[in-house]
Amino acid sequence: PGAPHRRVLAMCNFFCPTEPPTEVKGNGTRSVAQGQLLSFQNNPHQFAVGLHDSCSVEPVCCFASALGAPCGFTACWARQAVLDKYHRGVDDFVCFQNYIPACCCLDFPNMCRGSKAGLYLEGCCCPIFALSIARIHLMDSKQMRPDPMDWQLIHCSNALQILSCVVDLAAVFVEDLRDLAHIIDLTADIFTCSVAGCMGAQVMHEIKNDRNGVQYLVVEGVPVTTSVAGMPTSSGGYGAPTYGVRVGAPVVDQMER
Repeated sequence: PGAPHRRVLAMCNFFCPTEPPTEVKGNGTRSVAQGQLLSFQNNPHQFAVGLHDSCSVEPVCCFASALGAPCGFTACWARQAVLDKYHRGVDDFVCFQNYIPACCCLDFPNMCRGSKAGLYLEGCCCPIFALSIARIHLMDSKQMRPDPMDWQLIHCSNALQILSCVVDLAAVFVEDLRDLAHIIDLTADIFTCSVAGCMGAQVMHEIKNDRNGVQYLVVEGVPVTTSVAGMPTSSGGYGAPTYGVRVGAPVVDQMER
């Protein structure tokens, strides 16, 4: 009776592996976001709860985040929550938090700096992507790496989107495929909202876990020492925690100052 189950798991791992890709190809916003995740894969810290466990740990937040994701409520909350907890609030906001370079006439790194209206506009116009930016910003602020589930979700999401595009295109010429196309589109949307719910719950749990001070959970196997500021850091070549060039002073920098 366990053989079919093992075959299903093997198939899932084959099509949606837990290992990160060697590189991210493409120039779109999704590619940029995935490229940021890839650059974090060797960071020394991890989330307090994995993405796959966040729904069971924060079920109410997960459900609310999934419902609020399509209209941007979840993204607006997450973006401001990360800024308020780990930076100087909305004063440190900039469109896409400097993770998306300028594109044509849109100078994202300098748009809507310190604007609460800009934050809400970003969240409502790009609800899922802005939520991803909030999570990436949190990971960057605490030097956290993606968990293996992230890569599986990315592979699965990409597969669903490609399948949806292919079937939608075929349905233009074959009328009998239109119902199937609607079903696949709906499946892809439900999957996206469910992942958004888990992301919102994970961000919420991380912030709750840091309510009495920022906690760093070091990845198993990474040597640990104590920095000058008293924060845990790896001794395997990382040195004192650094966060790259990002808008807003990270919490460690604020404490050191």
